[in-house]
Amino acid sequence: MFVKLCGFTRHEDIEKILDLNISAAGFIFYKASKRYVKPVVAKELCEVLRGSGIAATGVFVDDDADTIKSIADYAGLDMLQVYSSETAAALKGFLPVISCFRVKQEHTADDLPVPQEGGHILFDTFDSGSMGGTGKAFSSSILKSYRFRDRMIVAGGINSGNIGSLVRDIKPFGVDISSGIETEPGIKSPDKIKEILEIIAEAENDSIT
Repeated sequence: MFVKLCGFTRHEDIEKILDLNISAAGFIFYKASKRYVKPVVAKELCEVLRGSGIAATGVFVDDDADTIKSIADYAGLDMLQVYSSETAAALKGFLPVISCFRVKQEHTADDLPVPQEGGHILFDTFDSGSMGGTGKAFSSSILKSYRFRDRMIVAGGINSGNIGSLVRDIKPFGVDISSGIETEPGIKSPDKIKEILEIIAEAENDSIT
C-alpha cells in the first residue's frame, strides 16, 4: 500500500522514518497551514530523505504551475500534490501529480471526480476554515462504490482507531496521514507512526487471507 505521511517540519522527524515502510513524506507549502515550511527548510529536509526511497512530496494549494515548478526544482521534490485540477493538468509530464478533492458531508460516490490520466486522486475532508490537516474524517462508506479505488488515496482524520477498517473495507491504493501521527501540528510521534504502520500491515494481511 502507498503510505504518505504528511506535514513534516523537522529534521529529527524525517530521520526517524528513513528505514520505515513509507512511500512518501509530505511538505506543506501553503502559508496558512500550521505545518507550513519555507522552501529553504524543505530543501534541507529533502536532502535528508534522499536515497531512502521515500518520495519527497510538495503540497500546494493556491500556487500556479510555474511557481510550483520553481519550488520543486529548488527543494528537490519527487512528487506534487495540488488542489486544482487545472494546475494538475498544467503540471503533467513535470513530476508525478496527486490531485486533491475535498469531500463534503452531502457528497455521494457519483459526485467524486475521476483521476487525471496516469495520475492519482486524493480525497480529503472539506472544512471551510482549513485546507487539510484538521483531524476531521469524512464518511468513507461513500468510497465503496467509487470505480477508481486502485488510483485513490484517502486522507482526512485518519488515525490508529479507524485506519484498520479503512484498509480492510475500502481497500484504497493509498492513505495519507498527518494529524493522526502527531503530538501537535508539525511534531511527529514515532510511537504513533509505528502503531499506524503495524495496523496497516495487519489489515492488509487480513484482506489477503
